[in-house]
Amino acid sequence: MIRLTLLLLSGVVALISTRLASAQTFFRSPPTAISIHNPSSTEGQRNRTTISVVVPEDAGASLESVVLSQLTNIDQWNWGSKDPEAYLGEYGLRRRGIDGLATADMSNDGEDLIIRFAPAIEPGQQVNVVFRSFNPDSDIYQWSTTFIPDGEDVIASDGPTLRVNIYRDSDFR
Repeated sequence: MIRLTLLLLSGVVALISTRLASAQTFFRSPPTAISIHNPSSTEGQRNRTTISVVVPEDAGASLESVVLSQLTNIDQWNWGSKDPEAYLGEYGLRRRGIDGLATADMSNDGEDLIIRFAPAIEPGQQVNVVFRSFNPDSDIYQWSTTFIPDGEDVIASDGPTLRVNIYRDSDFR
């Protein structure tokens, strides 16, 4: 009877250790405080578009990347050709970022902007990613957001929708 109990117990321990070895990384409390700032809202103007993300204190994981998927629109948003600058802390209109803290790449189909952080953004921090380019034609531009934690075998979390209005130049005359 003792041998049978030990055999069953060792099987349970093996099963549990196998489960722990294949654990997935996810946010216990995913980021939901994300915003987009574009101080220039007229078509064709130079812009300084900033994406701000707050990683909650109780997130349970660091933020490795953010994916912005532009919703159906005639024009694509132009994020610029250079890697963005990024800085930690509160959003500031004139704050300067640090090169290399964030990189940005478009997906092969051109629909998704993938922003990666090195190092990952720790729980309790706010990161602001600054892109420089020009505003596209007047329209309403929207993106769905996805947050990806830092770790192995990750489970992504969907976030809120971002929206920016761009106006025609003639609307202000």
